[in-house]
Amino acid sequence: IKYPIVGDRSYGGRMRLPPGASAPLRELLQSFPRQALHAHRLTLIHPLSGAPLSWKAEPPADFNALLDVLQRDMDGEESRTSPSC
Repeated sequence: IKYPIVGDRSYGGRMRLPPGASAPLRELLQSFPRQALHAHRLTLIHPLSGAPLSWKAEPPADFNALLDVLQRDMDGEESRTSPSC
């Protein structure tokens, strides 16, 4: 669909940086060490008992740092600190 996931080296194809991306965003997109995917909540139905099983997890620090830099870039702000990923 032409919108690869940040950090997807397998299916994302050649990395394309967004036009006008700030230096902190370019640096972070080029160095992000994994796929930028996170499920805040996951619920599955147990295949034998039929009982719902649920888990919650806060986003990891590198994911939050990515979201912060992306938001700052969208808002037109330069990141005040270098990303810590």
